[in-house]
Amino acid sequence: MGTQIGKLFTNSRQIITINALSGNKIGFDAYNTIYAFLARIRDKSTGGGYFTDSNGHVTSHLLGLFPRLTYFLVHDVHPIFIFDGKPPEFKKAEIISRKERKKNAEVNREIAIAAGDMEEAAKYAQATSRITPEILDDTKTLLRYLGIPIVQAPSEAEAQGAILTQQGIITAMASQDYDSFLFGCPIVIRNLGVTQRRKLPNQQRFVDVETERIQLKQLLAEMQLKDRDQLILLGLLIGTDYNPKGIRGIGPKTALKLVQKYPSLDSLLSYLDANYDLEEIFPYPPEVLLKYFRSPEVNENTEITFSNPRPARVQKFLVEERGFKPERIQRQIKSLQRIANQSTLDKFFSG
Repeated sequence: MGTQIGKLFTNSRQIITINALSGNKIGFDAYNTIYAFLARIRDKSTGGGYFTDSNGHVTSHLLGLFPRLTYFLVHDVHPIFIFDGKPPEFKKAEIISRKERKKNAEVNREIAIAAGDMEEAAKYAQATSRITPEILDDTKTLLRYLGIPIVQAPSEAEAQGAILTQQGIITAMASQDYDSFLFGCPIVIRNLGVTQRRKLPNQQRFVDVETERIQLKQLLAEMQLKDRDQLILLGLLIGTDYNPKGIRGIGPKTALKLVQKYPSLDSLLSYLDANYDLEEIFPYPPEVLLKYFRSPEVNENTEITFSNPRPARVQKFLVEERGFKPERIQRQIKSLQRIANQSTLDKFFSG
């Protein structure tokens, strides 16, 4: 879900091109990235089923990941994939809600297929995506062959990415959500992809987008917030993954005015207590959620090591093991070979 604070600022969005990120190490929330491709790359002829190889292995995510990651490597952008660990207790309600939405979507898809309406079925299919152990294993195999580091977070990937960015280990997090800012990530890159068009969630409609670099410091200044605590309070009023519904009747603009007027947790709770039932609007105590966003469970001693891409291994995996047509990936394989050869030359002359 993510928090909806994006409606409250515009000037903090710096439009950039992929070239502006050359040499940068960019963190990606692995699960969100995989889900995006699983939802988007579907076989409409089957009512939105996954693309698979002849043995039934799902390949939708690989069809999206391989060209996207190769594109980054060609432009000297260095991805780091961060995988979620155990979700915090606060996320239980959101996880249950997501499962219910998937079940409903699956039922509606089956109804549409039974009626012969494959286009309608494909719309519902997008919301049925599930990441299986095999999908995870295949993703990690591709990442290893491309030389892309894998980081296992103890809990939330966005929280782990935030601490890595604070430590200067990576340059920024790439994300469509704004939760990274609540965890203290200094820089977030949005709309980072090959195409400059993005499909709207659960719709058959695309919008033109541009890659944005957003800095936390500028975002706070534009919204006239003195610190990240106020931003977290703003998120709690609007809704986060830990209190998905936010507070009924309080939209982003009203929430911003309230946080500006009541800048501390105590003063904001005094106002809310006089107008709402606190136990009803907050499934978990807000002071607990504030503390978690301030100090989430992360690994503060993460080491990241990049390696050269191995084009032959990539080609063998995709073509021989997952049924890709050689001509489909020929251009990307050649690009990987150039990268690997150049890296070898650089090491030779620098050594």
